[in-house]
Amino acid sequence: MTAEVFREVREGEGGALVVVWLEMPAGYHAYANDIDGSGGKGSGAGLPTVVTVRGASSPAPAPAQTPAQTAVPTGTPGVLYPPGREIMDPLSPGQRVRVYEGRTPVFVRLPQDHLDRDLTASVSLLLCSDRNCLPYRGGVAFRVDGAALGALPPADGQPWLEHLRAARPGVQSASVRPGEEGGSSPAAPASEATAAQKTQGAQGAQEQVDRVTIPFGKGGRSVPLPGMPDAQASANATGGGVSDTLPGIIIHWNFAPRYQVPELEVSGLGKALLLGLLAGLLLNLMPCVLPVISLKLSGFVAVAGLGGDDARRAHFREHNLLFAAGIMAWFLLLAFILGGAGLAWGQLFQRPGVVLGLLLVVFGLGLSMFGLFTLPVLDLKAVGTGGASRAQPFFTGLVATLLATPCSGPLLGGVLGWAFQQPPEIMAFVFISVGVGMALPYLVLAARPGLVRHLPRPGAWTGTLEQLVGFFLMGTSVYLLTILPEAWLMPALVTLLAVAFAAWIWGRWGGFDASPRRRTVVRLAAAALVAVAVWLSFAPSAPPARWEPFDPAAFRAMLGREPLIVDFTADWCPNCKLLEQTTLSGAAVSEWARNHGARLVRVDLTEESPEAQALLRALGSSSIPVVALFPKGLLSASPVVLRDLFTTGQMEQALLEAFGKPKQEWTD
Repeated sequence: MTAEVFREVREGEGGALVVVWLEMPAGYHAYANDIDGSGGKGSGAGLPTVVTVRGASSPAPAPAQTPAQTAVPTGTPGVLYPPGREIMDPLSPGQRVRVYEGRTPVFVRLPQDHLDRDLTASVSLLLCSDRNCLPYRGGVAFRVDGAALGALPPADGQPWLEHLRAARPGVQSASVRPGEEGGSSPAAPASEATAAQKTQGAQGAQEQVDRVTIPFGKGGRSVPLPGMPDAQASANATGGGVSDTLPGIIIHWNFAPRYQVPELEVSGLGKALLLGLLAGLLLNLMPCVLPVISLKLSGFVAVAGLGGDDARRAHFREHNLLFAAGIMAWFLLLAFILGGAGLAWGQLFQRPGVVLGLLLVVFGLGLSMFGLFTLPVLDLKAVGTGGASRAQPFFTGLVATLLATPCSGPLLGGVLGWAFQQPPEIMAFVFISVGVGMALPYLVLAARPGLVRHLPRPGAWTGTLEQLVGFFLMGTSVYLLTILPEAWLMPALVTLLAVAFAAWIWGRWGGFDASPRRRTVVRLAAAALVAVAVWLSFAPSAPPARWEPFDPAAFRAMLGREPLIVDFTADWCPNCKLLEQTTLSGAAVSEWARNHGARLVRVDLTEESPEAQALLRALGSSSIPVVALFPKGLLSASPVVLRDLFTTGQMEQALLEAFGKPKQEWTD
């Protein structure tokens, strides 16, 4: 959208004529202002093109004008629209409409009182192809210098002159959205209201000014651009409205996306179920389903070693049916979880607690595959050994599908995009169809149990296979670690160490060869160890103490003027980290600083620092941890130094020696 200004002679006087060029993309058209050529008396099905001109303090948009009102020297700008080309509306069969295609001029005759003002020509139109429509709002800013009016190029002789002669005043007036400058709009014709209803919700308008796009949120208020003052955003916005959007309020963007393959977009339940079935089937080929394949392969090998041929076929059918049931159970559960919580596909993995829980399960499965211990339900070697035989394939299918949840395979995007806008029961049907698709290979195997004869019987090689599966699961654990927030990484590693130790205790003293009583006690103790490790690693900690980084100049300025607690530490120093979690905890250090009125200075030796090393040597030390207490006054030259590991009692005794008795009252 561009604008050009020309000089036009009308009623014996020269005036400014602004040509606003509307440029429709190839394959698209916009409905003319007079859609059906009836002068506004018809009922066109589209949304008419409307152009308005506003300034910083301009009046409301001009209503529809008669031909006699278009050449006024003062007042509101007169907008003239070309008639457009008449076609059969591709979206309304049997109805003829007038449209603008390609590069189309709209003419604006400016009154004298609009010269020497910053103006914006705004357009509202419906951009349509033969398949869909996109509501569009845009604008271009311009200014006409009254003193240079005579120097403007004349309108006579321009190639668009015939369009100007055929142009007529608008028969459809602009509608002003609530909250915009100009107050309430005139009553819109029935055709415009109908078009607005057709495009509301599913299609979102955009507003552009000088090539700056300002998307609109629900409620139709403009959103100030990042980095742009509200006043400037108000001046640039074609509607003139400034949002009262506050920090923390979620903006709901309204776009009308054009998908590259619209045939794969879902518009009804039947198509959603069919594409969901295909999407679930293809989900078996996605990268994050590799752990699923490894789990399933191990289960097949275990089944292949059961009894005679009839027993093998029966167990093979049962195993696949239960595995498929686990898959579909997870998808049904997922539908209720995501639908009830308003989450998107895969959004569960945005919750660190969910990722951590899955990490512990996968890591435990990997340890079991290496033979460290045996799980009672999810052990992949336990098929056919008692009551766990039926629970094992079901829960394995459940966990395997959980691992595949982050994947979004082909066809799944359109299916889920439609499903999440439907009622819960429809959403559940769609999710079940995806689950059936993913379970389809196992249902086929269950229907053909004779295929089990092609599987090799277990032997010494199965131990190697189990360990390979274990490496797959350990790789999945590494991937899950990368999803966790950085602050969770170290606590998660500590927890995994506790899980490994608990698994070793479980396998060493709580195996199937132990008595039921000892097995129960050992397994409960192992589970309690993991629970305590999680609690200690992730329990909320006190706010950290306000340590100031060591700076030689600042330290020299503080020395002798106020008490100082100086801690020498480094990331590579394990004893330093131990002290920080025990004696020098944030709560304790903050209390000491408050009671003694001391400032906290931390000297970080993680990287080479000659100044920090010089200070450490001045204290008679060449290793850390070291804590130095510098009193106020002359005794600052004789600090009290604590080396290596020390207790809270020793620290408090050193504080008493360096600073004296703590103050009874101290405020920061």
